[in-house]
Amino acid sequence: MKFLLKLLLLSSLTSQCFAGDEKQQANLAIIIDDIGNSLSAGLNAIALPANVTFAVMPHRKHSKRLAERAGRLGRDVLLHAPMSTLNGRFLGAGALNESLPEEEFKRKLDFAIQSIPYIKGVNNHMGSRLTTNQQAMSWVMQTVQKNGLFFVDSRTHAQSVGYSTAQAMNLPSATRDIFLDNEIDIEHIHVQFKKAIAVAEQYGSAIAIGHPHQATIDYLAHVLPQLEDTHVKIVNVSELVKTNTPLRPHDARERPPAIRPDLDEFVLNLIEKQTPTNLTMAKPQSAISVN
Repeated sequence: MKFLLKLLLLSSLTSQCFAGDEKQQANLAIIIDDIGNSLSAGLNAIALPANVTFAVMPHRKHSKRLAERAGRLGRDVLLHAPMSTLNGRFLGAGALNESLPEEEFKRKLDFAIQSIPYIKGVNNHMGSRLTTNQQAMSWVMQTVQKNGLFFVDSRTHAQSVGYSTAQAMNLPSATRDIFLDNEIDIEHIHVQFKKAIAVAEQYGSAIAIGHPHQATIDYLAHVLPQLEDTHVKIVNVSELVKTNTPLRPHDARERPPAIRPDLDEFVLNLIEKQTPTNLTMAKPQSAISVN
């Protein structure tokens, strides 16, 4: 892993020689999903030193307390609404599926919305089945709109109609660009973070989604302060929604990582100072499911 990071650093230093010095501001919103299941993980995430957004699961043991804490600190709070998956995964309390009658569907979503203090918007938890269902997503957007909220499409399926449905209804909305930790490994998180920066540099803004895994939170806690006084600004996701940020092309997610030798060297030094278990896992494992 250290060898690969050294290669990234060498490549970045070489490429930077040909890069211009002037860069426009790049706005990056970071959403941490799955808040509410673990109190300690949630508190660690909320302590991150930047305008990170928190997507809170409905009706979990620590959901209300963590939402209140984040909201009082001025962070954006979203409902992380569980939605049905192609593999029929059990999603727990508040789950929405396409078999529900309209009235029950909307009542269930409205109840989840009302359970989250300081709520500003909604994004989907899982949802590879539901987000491709036009009728169901229309009900979602009608309920979100009724409550004066916005919607962020997590895009857990390439054929999601969440964002397009929201836009058709003139509902403030945005869509995810990069998943940071679909592999819980410091090297992977670092590359994905630099991809998010690259999208923001190219299009002016980007949205990255991560989870309250120890590796992710440790990485962000160390790296986010390194962005201060640079052209990359960490912003609340509501700021991007307010500006009606246009959808980035699908291939934007495949852009090469941003050229950041400063971050490469910083992360390499950080890994060398830490024990392996602090920032990575012996065997990288999937952090999310797109089902």
